[in-house]
Amino acid sequence: MMTTRRFFGPVAAFGLLVGGSFIVTSLLFLAAGRGVVLDQRLGNVLSCLLVIGSFFGVKKLRDDRAGGIISYGKAFAAGFKIILVATALYAGYTFILYSARPGLVEEYRAVITATLAQVYGDTPLRALVEEVFADSLSPAFIAVEELIGKLLTGTFFTLVVAAILRRTVAPTPNV
Repeated sequence: MMTTRRFFGPVAAFGLLVGGSFIVTSLLFLAAGRGVVLDQRLGNVLSCLLVIGSFFGVKKLRDDRAGGIISYGKAFAAGFKIILVATALYAGYTFILYSARPGLVEEYRAVITATLAQVYGDTPLRALVEEVFADSLSPAFIAVEELIGKLLTGTFFTLVVAAILRRTVAPTPNV
């Protein structure tokens, strides 16, 4: 029987590892002079890291801690916890980064404004949405957006990872 302590140990470790890899990747993008503000390439790399981290975290839990048997629900819960820890760590980093570099908030605002101009043109809805963003855009808002966005993306991937890794019968040893 798997206890809570045994269940959370590798989950927290992989969550911290994935969150740390998010931060290192973002710092590498910054050091290379690439954008981190709503950058699609950075988002794709972080999604890859999210899938790989949750896959290996759940696999390690199943193989090393659960005797090779894990239900879909426990696999999903473990993957979700990995993603929750990773995204919380990255959201904290995002808040610190955007607070330390106010120019990033203005760059974020410019990207949002350009996107709204493409999507809505010169409509009253565009003016309304821009007004809402002008009043609420802050490092905290951006950090919460990162948290929610990555959490939703990660949850979707975890549904698949849990289905792949679930096992109800212990594997037979190779003799």
